[in-house]
Amino acid sequence: MTDPTSPMPANQPANQAGIPPQPAPAGAAVPPFAAQPLGATLAGAPSPVAPAKASTARAWIVGGIALVIVLCCGGAVVGAFSGGNDAEPQSIAATSAAPSATSAAPTTAAPTTAPPTTAAASPTPTKTAPPPKPKPPSYKTLSARQWKLIAKNPDAYIGKHYVVYGRVTQFDAATGTDTFRADVAHRRMSYEFDYETNTMLSGSESELENLVEDDIFRANVTVLGSFSYDTQIGGQTTVPLLNVDSIKVL
Repeated sequence: MTDPTSPMPANQPANQAGIPPQPAPAGAAVPPFAAQPLGATLAGAPSPVAPAKASTARAWIVGGIALVIVLCCGGAVVGAFSGGNDAEPQSIAATSAAPSATSAAPTTAAPTTAPPTTAAASPTPTKTAPPPKPKPPSYKTLSARQWKLIAKNPDAYIGKHYVVYGRVTQFDAATGTDTFRADVAHRRMSYEFDYETNTMLSGSESELENLVEDDIFRANVTVLGSFSYDTQIGGQTTVPLLNVDSIKVL
């Protein structure tokens, strides 16, 4: 029998009356720990609730650390995906632009064949306008002084157009059918001997066909310059040479 005055072991709980618990008989059910009253625990003895609180605090700490790690990792992953999304269209654009550049090269280098020309596309012949007809020359009438200046230096009036009058003095086999000699003046004279200037005139045979010696004529002429010929007496003379453009027997 145990002495009630002896101290109880520290590892054995006591009930509220201070009586030490009796050992349970063999085969009896042991009541659960939670059914024991809270006041039955000794001072300084470990409380059965403390391990649960420590594990809960430890779980909260571990969970918070895990949550921080997850948030950090998640931000890094999101940043990586966002950066990748920005870079991805550029790479796609670059890769998509490359085939277009390479595919354009054969197109420009490929030889092109010209479409067959049709009758409608052939150039139409351009009509060339006929050259304008030259204006007929204007033949000027002369004064006695003007005609004397021409007779003096016919080479100074080459190409000029005038109206002259004269009398045929020689038109035979010696002169030919297109050239004749005449005495010329600036106007029609009253007497044959008033035509004073010895002159050589030439023209077309058709124009001079009906002209003979001693005819009085009116002619539109162009000055050709001076002309020298041998005389019948063995001398040489120089006279004005006129081209007959038109002539009329008076």
